[in-house]
Amino acid sequence: MYKVNISQQGARLTKPFTMIELAYIEDFAVSIYLCHGTLAWHKHLDQDELFLVHSGVITLDTEMGSLNLQAGELAVVPKGVVHRSSSLIRSEVLLFSPRFLPDRKNGDRRIVASQGSLSKTSLYELGSTLSKPYHSVAVAEVEDFILNVMLCDGTSIWYEKPARPLLFIVMEGLIKLEVGPESLLMERADLTLIPSNYIYRIHAPRRTLALVFHKRECRRCGPPIGEHP
Repeated sequence: MYKVNISQQGARLTKPFTMIELAYIEDFAVSIYLCHGTLAWHKHLDQDELFLVHSGVITLDTEMGSLNLQAGELAVVPKGVVHRSSSLIRSEVLLFSPRFLPDRKNGDRRIVASQGSLSKTSLYELGSTLSKPYHSVAVAEVEDFILNVMLCDGTSIWYEKPARPLLFIVMEGLIKLEVGPESLLMERADLTLIPSNYIYRIHAPRRTLALVFHKRECRRCGPPIGEHP
């Protein structure tokens, strides 16, 4: 097993709007980019993008409206929506997006922007309301993937072998993640991939907030889609 520290990787970025890919989960990439200044207006005809601010504060301008996002806040920009990100200070942003062009299913390739307004979610505010350990809450969908927030506290059961890999990020706190015969100590801003076909469990000596990212079709993944018995 391996882990990547998001803060350490973000510190490597020195040029505005450069990017480092941190991890891959199936056909998705999780990257970090440096937002400082203003990026040109653009759109993606074939992919949604999920923006999660890791540090600093950014403005996300779109034809659906504008949002200010602080650390721990996220928003999803749908495919076909013209947008740009900007910041007056050095800010680091996690970007969840497909590595390859998604399938254009039944004409779903959107050429014009969707109607409606852009919304944001504060993961820290949501996390403060959670009281049931190992019960997850879905906070965003991007393409065929779901991002969940989960409270870890105490020791979970051993979960069955997930049918698909899971991306696991510690937002705050400390956990020991046991996957098969291996174990991994994870602290704030650490990221790892739980491979498919391995049993696993989570031990948190204190209240810990985590994110779990997985494909929607996953049916045997333990806490990301269910709750601790």
